[in-house]
Amino acid sequence: MTLAEKIVDEIKKVLTEEIIITQPNGTIIAATDPARIGQFHEGAYVTSFEGQKRILTKDDQQHMKGVKAGINLPIYFKQEVIGVIGMTGDPVHVSPFGDILRKMTELLIQEHEFFQETETDERQLEAFVFDWLHLPETAVDITEKAQRLHLDVKKQRAVVLIDCQDESFMKQDQYQVMKDKLHLTSQEVIVRWGHARFLLMLETTSGDRDAFQQRLFRIHAALAALSSSRMLIGAGKPSASHVMKQSFHQAFRALKLAHADTPIVFDEDLTLELLIEEISQGTKGVFLDRTIAPLLPYSELVKTLRVLIASDYSLKHTAEAMHVHINTLHYRLKRIQDLTTLDPKRMQDAMLFYLALMLLDDDTKKPIKKRDIL
Repeated sequence: MTLAEKIVDEIKKVLTEEIIITQPNGTIIAATDPARIGQFHEGAYVTSFEGQKRILTKDDQQHMKGVKAGINLPIYFKQEVIGVIGMTGDPVHVSPFGDILRKMTELLIQEHEFFQETETDERQLEAFVFDWLHLPETAVDITEKAQRLHLDVKKQRAVVLIDCQDESFMKQDQYQVMKDKLHLTSQEVIVRWGHARFLLMLETTSGDRDAFQQRLFRIHAALAALSSSRMLIGAGKPSASHVMKQSFHQAFRALKLAHADTPIVFDEDLTLELLIEEISQGTKGVFLDRTIAPLLPYSELVKTLRVLIASDYSLKHTAEAMHVHINTLHYRLKRIQDLTTLDPKRMQDAMLFYLALMLLDDDTKKPIKKRDIL
């Protein structure tokens, strides 16, 4: 949809009269009556030339090409006539609406121009961030580009990736609302980063981990209040500018492990997950076949393993959590051993089951937690 069409749509919301918008040469480019688009409007041409409001009478309608009785008003932008907007109707009735019509039109154009300029600035920022995080240091002068964007690259920052899973945030108006909610400083960066994802570069202070974590919790709460979609966040470690790409890769890795129960994942908290993330899909499949695969047809046995691990291998707590007699639990553990040749009560085998469940759960995205199983 063109800007002229958007303006007509917006004006239709408050005025019922027929509306047209023309180029300075009198060609109609948008209208409430689509049949008029492309036609020549002599009254608009004259209005554009004179640069002032023109009332069109029934007599004008008879003698001027493409004209209907009403009013025509020149549209000014940066002190130049860039088009004409017209309203059809009894001139006595519609003339009082002239100033309102002109003001609405020019405000919509100014707003559009602002967003266009904002989009251009954001595209430049996106390109800068992409270069910063992907190109070798010798391939691009980060400092010079940063200065043009009024950014001090000497500051320590942490990369944070946010998956909003809501395309509405990609729209300029909603995107601006979101940015306002984040309360970023002039030295912090936010850019679009793929489908419904955003990348932040947040200022951090060495050793102030708690403040950084608390800020991300506030950011998550603010974004969650704007959408019913699940918000997931992955955070890299604070880094200097020349190793910022490491923080980016950490944030990307952490985001892949975020889920509904743990929507914010800090890479520096990852331990065993780091190893599992490096395992190929083929190796994962072989490992599952050699460990937990025989149990997969028996959901009750898999659940028993989950509860046993979440209960820190306490048989008493496991039986209580599953509401079964201790003898029933012993039977199930013996059944698990018979099917897999692995004894869940033996530390080495228990570790194999733990790894197998981590690989099994949402492709390593869902760590085992008591609330997942009770």
